[in-house]
Amino acid sequence: MDHLLGRFAEHAVDSMNADEIAVLERLIEMQDPEIELSVYEGYSLGDKDLDTLIALIRQFHKFPGARQ
Repeated sequence: MDHLLGRFAEHAVDSMNADEIAVLERLIEMQDPEIELSVYEGYSLGDKDLDTLIALIRQFHKFPGARQ
């Protein structure tokens, strides 16, 4: 999980505003199994901001079903 999130962060953090970075930090603090279900399977984390970030991560890594 660290590798996937790290690659995304390296690519995106320079274009993110403070609020978006705060959401990324919240995601990083979560347990890996929760993040994995969301990233790999598209499950909601029950938070609009986190779900939006997960969608961007899924798109960045070209996961099936991610918006292109």
